[in-house]
Amino acid sequence: MEHIINPETEGIDFTRYSTYIASIRDKIPPHVYSFASDPCYFDLSSHSSLHDAWLESLTVRELASGERKEIRSMEVNISLLGPFHDRRIHLHYTGVTRYTFGAPPQYGEPRFEQTAHGDLLTHEIRLGHDGLIIHELLFESESTFLIECSDLIHSEEMIPDES
Repeated sequence: MEHIINPETEGIDFTRYSTYIASIRDKIPPHVYSFASDPCYFDLSSHSSLHDAWLESLTVRELASGERKEIRSMEVNISLLGPFHDRRIHLHYTGVTRYTFGAPPQYGEPRFEQTAHGDLLTHEIRLGHDGLIIHELLFESESTFLIECSDLIHSEEMIPDES
């Protein structure tokens, strides 16, 4: 996290992040800017917030084309259970050039014996190599997911009320 975590306080600093996002507005697609700059995706009281969401799935796919299926590209899909458990938040990344997903062991930590990655604490968008988009997510367990891609599509799916 380069902009949203303030190294002086080690806390989340939306002012620093908002200033950074505004500075790259013309360098990222409008829909990515809209997602990156909208406070509802960070606000603790928003049902659309990624904060406190839980990872449900992460899928990496290699797409193949060409006569011998020799032309390969990657895409990644993440599905999160929203913080109020009333929706799934989908993040679809295309033109993936790199990704890392690290989950440090939490030996002897009772909190993580039944919560896996735990809550998503925060996320940030930033510019990558040659105008690519970097999206980094930080989970409560100190797990991090970083992806560099050409595009990011965000969508939400409501979970039907079963009562």
